Amino acid sequence: MASGATVVLFFALAAVAPAAFREEQEYRNATQAVAYVGEAVRNGANLVVFPEGYPGPSNGPLDSGGRLDITPIETMQQTARDHQIYISCGDIEETGIQPDTYSLCHKLIRPDGAIVANYKRCQPTPPALNAYLYYGRKHLVPGDGPIVADTDLGKLGLIICSEIKVPELARVEMLMGARVLLDPVGGTHGRAKVLRQDSHGNLAPRAKMNIWKSLAQARAVENMMYVVTTANIWEKESAWGSCIAGPEGMINEGEGSGIIYGSLDMERLEYLRSRCWQEEDFQDPVSDDVPVTDPGEHRDR
Repeated sequence: MASGATVVLFFALAAVAPAAFREEQEYRNATQAVAYVGEAVRNGANLVVFPEGYPGPSNGPLDSGGRLDITPIETMQQTARDHQIYISCGDIEETGIQPDTYSLCHKLIRPDGAIVANYKRCQPTPPALNAYLYYGRKHLVPGDGPIVADTDLGKLGLIICSEIKVPELARVEMLMGARVLLDPVGGTHGRAKVLRQDSHGNLAPRAKMNIWKSLAQARAVENMMYVVTTANIWEKESAWGSCIAGPEGMINEGEGSGIIYGSLDMERLEYLRSRCWQEEDFQDPVSDDVPVTDPGEHRDR
């Protein structure tokens, strides 16, 4: 916990899957994001999580086409102050190291408006995919390493999109103290429902988001942590969405644009982390020789 902070036993989280704007219209995400935060606050959220690169700039002009007085991230800082809330959001930054090189950033803003963490994706995607996703910007530079932010809500680990497929990264952040892992997703611009087929060649509905939910659930169980993932919704019929996973199962999930909510029980998490088993799931052992742990479970993980 942050120095001198009260231990938080519960906090409410809102995962936003926005009907996002892109390219020349991306500047509109800033106003839209303010509205989403307002809705989340009215529903009692302490933390709002937006997708990768949102509100930007990410897949549009870095100057938002000159249409905004302040940057979208500065708007989020102001909004965090206004509502006294944590906001997880994203953009792209020029590295300043070499021309036409960029960092894909995941920022965590605290209630006083300060950016408490600015994670830069450690494992960028290939140049051709980058050009497709980020307004022709091919060269994304790897970040310096994992980041876990120490906040009044607890320690929050930051990753970006398909880094959730790298179990070592989630494990490292857990060992750094993370109790919650935030994974904003870019999403794809086609209809994710038709990107996968089953073993018989039939289209598999919701396959792409189902994979992400499985990954979130796996990282949550492996590391005894909460995992939040949410995606941009580029198409009305997209099957992308959001989910909140915990070590005991899925807390909430949604498909398409909108907000889902979850109450994260930090006291329960510490209870699970302090034991080799869930006591309520077992009768008294017949003898001391009877094992009461699942394979692979150990309190010293």
